[in-house]
Formats: sequence, C-alpha cells, structure tokens
Amino acid sequence: MNKMDKKKIISTVAVFSLLILIPVVTGILQRQNFEIRISALEDDTPRNVIITDVKSDSFKVGWLTERRVIGGVMLSDGMKFLDSEKTSYHLLEINGLNPGQNYRFILLSGDKEFTDNGQQYSIKTSNFKISEGYFLVYGQVFNTNGYSFQQNGIISLRLTRGDKKSQVLSTKINESGGFQINLYGLLNEELNSLFPYDNDNTAILTVYTSFEAPGIEKRYPVNFSFNRQFPNVYLGEVNIDIIPAIEGD
Repeated sequence: MNKMDKKKIISTVAVFSLLILIPVVTGILQRQNFEIRISALEDDTPRNVIITDVKSDSFKVGWLTERRVIGGVMLSDGMKFLDSEKTSYHLLEINGLNPGQNYRFILLSGDKEFTDNGQQYSIKTSNFKISEGYFLVYGQVFNTNGYSFQQNGIISLRLTRGDKKSQVLSTKINESGGFQINLYGLLNEELNSLFPYDNDNTAILTVYTSFEAPGIEKRYPVNFSFNRQFPNVYLGEVNIDIIPAIEGD
C-alpha cells in the first residue's frame, strides 16, 4: 500500500467519523438547549406557604416551588436563612429569636423576593418557654398508586381532641417516604400552654407534594402513649396497609 492509498483511507475514516459525531453532538446541544428553555419556563413562585413549629425562640417556614432553587427567608432586619442546596421542597427553621415578639419576613426564591399579597409575612413567637427534649413519632407516605414511596415532600401535623387543637408542626418527607416529628413541648393553638399528645387524639396530617395543588389531608385516631407510629399514609384512595411502615428510633 503506497502513501497515497493510506491518505485516502485516513481521509475516508475521518469523514465517516465526522458524519457520526455531527448528529450526536447536535442532539446533545439540542437536548441541553431544550432543558435550559424548560428550566427558564419553570416557576420560582413559592406555593403552599406554611408557618409552623412556633416556639419562644424559633419557628419554621415551608413552601414548594416548581423549579429547584435556593430558597430563603429574610427577616425585616435583614437576617437571612437559606437552603443548603437547590430544592423544590423548602423548610427552614428561623431561630435565635426573642419570646413574644412579632417578626416580619419575605421569602427568597432563586434571585427573586416574594411577599404575602404585597405584605410581609408575619408571626409572633410564643411567651411559653419549654426545655429541650424528644418524643419522636414517625410514619411513611405512599404515593397515589398505593405501593410506591412518596419521594420527598413536606408533611404537617396538628392534633385535636374535641374542640381543642394543638399548634401545627412540620417536617420533610425523605426519599423513602419516611418522616419523623418531635412532639416534645407541643403547644396548644394559642401557644400559651402544653397540649397533651399522649392521650386519645385525632391526628390531622397534611402532605404537600405538588406546587400546583393544595396539600392532601388525612385524619387518624392516635394515642402515642401506646404506639408512636402513624398508620401508613396513602395519598390515593387506598386504605389497606399492604406494606409495613418504617420503624422509628
């Protein structure tokens, strides 16, 4: 084989390689551009905003966004509390506060600021001080098909007994559908005394998984002096425990 034939072979291989690579690279670029366009159309607006876990020195703020962003809470004095990573499920504890004081804040989502219909969000901390402690209750959430774990979300809890109500607590749902809530120091709705969580109560669980829809509410009779585990929480119309719930600590 002479040098001319070798050059022809090399040129032919190069041409075929380019013919193969061009559509591959074009497809990758088109897919990336499509994903960028979709991301740009997604909404940063906070939805299903909840204020929970109000204590004498802290409270929590939760909300959902369509797009995964760094979210935050900025108090009126400029103090900021931010997510540690981009997410669609935001739940931040605002701590280091004073008892019985009104606090105003706005929400941060991506590079935007959001208010409550033009007004700052507002919450008053409790005057009732409690010591640190733990009384964990736990459960597991299944999505609408009845057998798959609900991966991620926010869940809130209120206990009721007759006309008496507790304050609202919240936590995140993990990737296995599990959640834990600390009932120690649970206050009443007025935030001025303890609520007895170890009696016969009704638990109202509200699950937030979609920014497009309100939370899904479920009610269960509970007595945590006997059992700290909630029945499995099914987001669909399923009422049979086909999979055992997770074990707690």
